[in-house]
Amino acid sequence: MRLWLHGSAVALLLMISAGCTSGLKRPVVTAELEPDAHGVQRVVVNMHSYYFEPNRIVVRANHPVELVLKNRAKLIPHNFTIADPHLAVNDGAWLRTGHIDFTPTTPGSYTFFCHVDHHANKGMTGTLVVLP
Repeated sequence: MRLWLHGSAVALLLMISAGCTSGLKRPVVTAELEPDAHGVQRVVVNMHSYYFEPNRIVVRANHPVELVLKNRAKLIPHNFTIADPHLAVNDGAWLRTGHIDFTPTTPGSYTFFCHVDHHANKGMTGTLVVLP
């Protein structure tokens, strides 16, 4: 019986660690958004254990942006934050799905990150590029 418990504990640890993939050194995955018929730029952002996918989002200034944030990490809450005076975006932490709507007006490059439990230090960051 002890062997079974030991094997179960090892299997559980392997499953947990497999879901805790670091976002450090991940390839850049870009989503270039175009306004739809209503002028809205939409994208689904998957939030994995410690990385965003896509981790580079390109939008046009002065068009609304809708981010659909899907937490794929199951038990780990995440959020999406841009801490910049020209484009401040922050919404609560989610265990499932969240939505953020904003309209960028200043072209530039903005870092987004998850501020929950220092996830940004583990690579949970990305770039929002706002084109004129």
